[in-house]
Amino acid sequence: MLSIIAVFVASCVISFIGSLQLGPVNLYVINSVLNFNKKTALAVAIGGSIPEFIYCSLAVFASDYIQKSETLNYVFKIVFIIILLIIAVIYFRKKITSNNISKISAPQKSTYYQSALKGFALAMLNPQLLPFWIFVKIYFDSFNLLTLKTELHYFSFILGAGLGAFFLLATIITFVSKYKALILTYMNNKYYYKVLSILFLLIAIQQLFSL
Repeated sequence: MLSIIAVFVASCVISFIGSLQLGPVNLYVINSVLNFNKKTALAVAIGGSIPEFIYCSLAVFASDYIQKSETLNYVFKIVFIIILLIIAVIYFRKKITSNNISKISAPQKSTYYQSALKGFALAMLNPQLLPFWIFVKIYFDSFNLLTLKTELHYFSFILGAGLGAFFLLATIITFVSKYKALILTYMNNKYYYKVLSILFLLIAIQQLFSL
């Protein structure tokens, strides 16, 4: 039982720390808080956390096959780069409007679903997730206490991966929501979308150089 708990805690902490990088899902969550509300950002966070479960499961059960499939990894990276470039263009061309927080209306349920879907798509096409969890699994296997031996170990490992990512996104939502007015005041929204566009572009360039 101790090893199962250790696997869960370690997986959760590693996922939390690993998600600290300024990736597309994190940026989209921040943007959702600033331009919509916490519920929309939470929908993005939920959708963006699901791929952690999926890729962690693949790392556990299909890592040998996927590591050998260079074509699959290459295709994922190309699609991911294209999506990042499209998002960068959209944000670069987006018109700046005054953001009066009190006037921001709550999106409809369909928008929450769409937000979750966008978060899922951005995370699902992230080519770094699978290699990351394969590396983590190999790292765990080097420690007796963290070795995945039973189905409960597998379950704890996968559960910790998804929850760790979600906890990080939830923390971001809480922080940005608390200081939303201050952030918008400092940013003044003058260059917000341009900066966001550049960040997505830089992520795309980084992925391009990793091909």
